[in-house]
Formats: sequence, C-alpha cells, structure tokens
Amino acid sequence: MGEKLVLVKNLRKSFNEPILGGVSLEVNRGEVVGLIGPNGTGKSTLVRILAGVEEPDSGEVLVRKPSVLYQEDYLLPWKRLRENICLWSKFRGKNCDLKYAGRLGLENYLNLYPKQVSGGTRRKAAIARALSMDFDVLILDEPFTGLDKGSKKELLSIIKELANSGKGVLVVSHQLEELFKVADRVYLIGGRPAKIRKILRREELEGAL
Repeated sequence: MGEKLVLVKNLRKSFNEPILGGVSLEVNRGEVVGLIGPNGTGKSTLVRILAGVEEPDSGEVLVRKPSVLYQEDYLLPWKRLRENICLWSKFRGKNCDLKYAGRLGLENYLNLYPKQVSGGTRRKAAIARALSMDFDVLILDEPFTGLDKGSKKELLSIIKELANSGKGVLVVSHQLEELFKVADRVYLIGGRPAKIRKILRREELEGAL
C-alpha cells in the first residue's frame, strides 16, 4: 500500500443534527478513489472538512497538500478566465500552468469573463484552476457536471495520468459510469448520520460497467 495522502478515521460532524456519523476512508499515493451516495449524506461537507474549510466535531483527519474543486465554481466575476485559473498560483508566487486549460479546450475563452461563457466552460475553468496548483492529492466534488462528452473523456485521462505520476485523486460524483472507469476503489456513503456502507474494489467496478 502506498503512502497515505488522505486518512479519515471515525469522522463525525453535526450542524443542527448529525451529518457524518463516523466516516473512515483513505486515499493512497498513486490511486484514484471514488465517493458516491445519495444527496444529503454529507459528501460535500466531507470535502469541505478535507479542504480545511469546516472543522470536524471529532475523529482523525490527515490530508497532505490538497487542491480542491468544489461543487460551486467560485470564479470571480470581475476577473477573466485566465486570471481566475491563475489566481491561487499567483497568490502563492508560483508560475501558472495553463496546460490543462488547453487540454480542456479553453484556449479561446481565456480572455472572457465568467458571465460571457457557458456553465460548462466555467466548470472547466474551475477544474483547470484546481489542476494548476502544486498538490499531492486532488479532491474533486462533482467534476463531470456540465461537461460535454469530449471534456469528460479528457478529464478522465488527466485523472489517470495524475495517479500514474504518483498523485492521489478523490472523486465525489453521481456520474457512476465515468467514476467506475477510473477509480481503484469506491466508497458508498449513506444513512443519517452518514457512514461508509460499502467499499467496491477495482474488480467489482469493472464488473459493473
């Protein structure tokens, strides 16, 4: 088993009521891990905890140098797509890598503002921004939403390349066909409060396609 880039043990989180009720999962270097489950089971809450935006009530959380794509694109409306993609790289004094923007077909949109492009293009810009970061583990919350078939295929290719290069990738998605093509392991979360109900291994995912 490779180095653990994400380690979650018995994670609990409540707001007005319990949301996460003892969730445990891990992502190792060089693998793609999926997380699936019904709406309202705390998947995005878990993503925010992994990103450090939310604090857990209890449990152990270890995340090594993450880059996060949230469900919301969080593009600054007063900045062009190029500036949005390069935002965090510039903030950290790093060179901005637009390689992934090119691979996702954004070349002709980089000088436009978010309101001037489609929702799918905004989503690709948010993905390109996450990919431009220096990270050990990439955490993607519903990355395929709004993408056309070609862009989904390219993103799957990028995810595989990242894992092959030694990165870890955690993908939260309702689009099981895409997820099952790329994941080494998928956690099924459910219930209220939510727990991991089942873990599907690579051989089981291949049989489900």
